[in-house]
Amino acid sequence: MGCGSSKSVDGAAVGYRAAPTSFAVFDINAIEEPWLKQLNSKREPSLPAPILDKLNMVDATDAEAPQSWDQVRKTLQDLKPVIIPSPSPQPEAQRTKSFHTVEELDSKSEVEAQAQAQPQPQPRRGNKLKENMFIVRDRLERQKESNKDWGAEAEKCPPGGSDRVVVYTTSLGGVRKTFDQCNQARDILERHRVVVDERDVSLHGEFLRELKELLGEEVVPLPRIFVKGRYLGGFQELLHLNDTARLPSIFNAFRVQRHTGIPTQPCGTCGGARFLPCFHCSGSRKLPHSHTCPNCNENGLLHCPACI
Repeated sequence: MGCGSSKSVDGAAVGYRAAPTSFAVFDINAIEEPWLKQLNSKREPSLPAPILDKLNMVDATDAEAPQSWDQVRKTLQDLKPVIIPSPSPQPEAQRTKSFHTVEELDSKSEVEAQAQAQPQPQPRRGNKLKENMFIVRDRLERQKESNKDWGAEAEKCPPGGSDRVVVYTTSLGGVRKTFDQCNQARDILERHRVVVDERDVSLHGEFLRELKELLGEEVVPLPRIFVKGRYLGGFQELLHLNDTARLPSIFNAFRVQRHTGIPTQPCGTCGGARFLPCFHCSGSRKLPHSHTCPNCNENGLLHCPACI
């Protein structure tokens, strides 16, 4: 119009067309989602074919119309496995006690007579507690002890112990078991109120020497008890006699001296220890010269003159 150089363009108008690369060339129907693939996949039935057919038939009938309970029960009965019962044993013929002839009566009477003549074994009904081996052994030991005559025992009389109860003990606590047994033996004799001549081997070595000579043993466990020249035994024998209540009868048979009801006072000189320090060396066992003291024992002790 106003420009002379403008030219008219002849031709129809062409619409916009996108580049070929912007098109997604794919088929949307060919896409398989994983959840759809799992649903569409066919699984092999885990049930047998006859049962599966019956179930499918039930499902088909359910889809058509509801079934009655009788039909459902019949269908379930058909689904149950068939159990073939085992053949029942035939009942045995019962034996009758009747007889028909005289011979049968005679044979029957003979069988009954033989059964009565044979003694039937009686069941053994022993007391298991009485047949226990430990109880039987303990019973035999008690019978042996009860039959033992203490008066016929060979006399093993300690010096000056023919008319008293002599007990050899120790006051040293080095061996705890021996020390405790000596104390327990002393307590048992005190409970029976027996007058005891206690000889402590730890205070006077002469006591240990005479005990070894009496028993003829080199190693003698303590305590040891003698009753009027009869050897009673050690701690275990004393404890056994006390537990079986035979110790008082032994003391009564030998008529041992007992304490009265009035408590006795200990010795005013030694306090019941029965030993005193030596008056010559004062317990050191050394005299002014080089010789040892001949008046006291190895511990520097003397017998209490008041107790003797």
